[in-house]
Amino acid sequence: MKRFLDSSVLVESCLSASPNYAAADALVNGGHATTSAHALAEAYATLSGDARLRIAPADAAAMVEDLADRLDVQSMSAAEYRKMIRSAPTKGVRGGGIYDALHAQTARLSHCTEIHTLNVGHFRHVAPDMTVLGL
Repeated sequence: MKRFLDSSVLVESCLSASPNYAAADALVNGGHATTSAHALAEAYATLSGDARLRIAPADAAAMVEDLADRLDVQSMSAAEYRKMIRSAPTKGVRGGGIYDALHAQTARLSHCTEIHTLNVGHFRHVAPDMTVLGL
């Protein structure tokens, strides 16, 4: 069983004071976990940009690099991105939902059977064919 971890799980796995830390850390370190290159960028954006976290950009970059070393990181081709964007309107995907749809497609292409996220509702819309689990 392969698991896809979205950026919300990646961020939580970096925040030892978070109530979700233990569950997120177990997923990151549990093996058979995949994420997308885009999720790494989203995790960096949150870790370095959320003033409440007070994480220096260099520290955020190091955290993301550590995640990348422990996970199977996958990317879609430009053609796959274009296909997803073309199909978005007919699937009811709009606005920021495209990012969740892109993560879900990366999970499918990586043969993941589960998506782990803090945003279960977002993924249930774009991945009704997959098991979507919260922390």
